[in-house]
Amino acid sequence: MSGITLAVADGVALITLDRPERLNALTDAMHDELNQAFATAIRSAEVRAIVLTGAGRAFCAGADMARLDQLVASRGAAFDIPRPGAPVAALAGIDAPPETLVTYTLPLASPKPVIAAINGACVGVGLLLAAASDVRFVGESAMFAAAFAQRGIVAEFGLAWLLPRLVGLGMASDMLISGRRVEAAEALRVGLASRLEPDDRLLEVALAYAREIAATASPRSTAIIKRQLHTALEGRFAEATTQAWDLPTESFRSEDFAEGVLSFRERRPAAFTGR
Repeated sequence: MSGITLAVADGVALITLDRPERLNALTDAMHDELNQAFATAIRSAEVRAIVLTGAGRAFCAGADMARLDQLVASRGAAFDIPRPGAPVAALAGIDAPPETLVTYTLPLASPKPVIAAINGACVGVGLLLAAASDVRFVGESAMFAAAFAQRGIVAEFGLAWLLPRLVGLGMASDMLISGRRVEAAEALRVGLASRLEPDDRLLEVALAYAREIAATASPRSTAIIKRQLHTALEGRFAEATTQAWDLPTESFRSEDFAEGVLSFRERRPAAFTGR
């Protein structure tokens, strides 16, 4: 892979946007590589959590300018990213809502927790990747912006759905219409960031958090909790409470539940299997 790297250790897959000379702006080739990296991490029995970050001094500066130039020159004819739900070879067979199987929303499709470690600029579709992640750790240099209106386009690939659920309608409106910069401290205050860390400790802290999840959480439970959270956003409270009755009943019959209780009683680390 030239623009995306994947490394696995201690139950954690580290996916890095690795084009630092262009602030990790995404090219067409990187779309395919990112699809493959997520597919590999999702399918790996060794991986129980995923950390997504950017190399160098940025997380992701959005779409590559050469790509935008192509879209201008072709009047949009060069826009050939598959529609949500369209088959993508690398993602075939992954059990996820088909609308999430798009490069920029793959963190939503992953049954495994995705922690975004955001350093520097997180702009455009980079913001979408971050918003689709489960948890966002930001460095002190982090900066968010959604300048879609300032480029004559609109919020892409579900960002108008995701962002209000993180920061509220008013803040999402502010960000999407004004395109202004949101610095790290403000991002933490409004709920866009989960934690704020010094830049030189950001990745270390995110990886430690992911390793703790990998070592202590049932992969079966984390996958179901992710599904519960996103299903609940779309439905009514009555539906959520009904689901919250049915799913625990299924959990009580699982091997992970028996192991979770036994390991707690025996005061030892749990050996979860995901079954």
